[in-house]
Amino acid sequence: MNRVMILGPSGTGKTTLARRLGKLCQIKELHLDQIYWLKDWQSMEKDVFDKTMKEYFKSHPRWVIDGNYTNNEHFYDRLKLADTIILLNYSTSDALKGVIERKDKYKHTHRSDMAEGCNEELDQEFLQYIAFFNKRKSKFLRAIVHQYKQKDRIHIFHNRCELNAWLEDLEEEKKCSSILSK
Repeated sequence: MNRVMILGPSGTGKTTLARRLGKLCQIKELHLDQIYWLKDWQSMEKDVFDKTMKEYFKSHPRWVIDGNYTNNEHFYDRLKLADTIILLNYSTSDALKGVIERKDKYKHTHRSDMAEGCNEELDQEFLQYIAFFNKRKSKFLRAIVHQYKQKDRIHIFHNRCELNAWLEDLEEEKKCSSILSK
């Protein structure tokens, strides 16, 4: 795994997974929310965002990137460049639970994967985005991921238990290969 793309609804643990894989594979992770959102919830211009990502790809041969941003040109660049695509295809209730847990943990503060001034809040608009994500975006993400099924590593997880079992296997595999290489 050298170029990992992580997709899925808000609250499913994309950022946590990126951190864990980054550490496991010794690759610096990139959180798209941290790039796109500027201070105090101001968003980056779409063309600047695309240009920033294209420059990132040129200067970083290895990466773990979490975030969807499907309406940007670099979404398709990430798909083409990724050697591993992970889709967290969790239920709406799992996503909402994750967002509520995150809000309780970071309420009125900013997370390390967000820009300064982007304090964790939960409003009606964001809750609706999550509530309708599976109806509006999940089908699209599954179809897109299916188009890249020729890649060696496509992983679709339906819940945290499936993901954690895979991560445990991956960590064990990493330990074994490290022992064998000595």
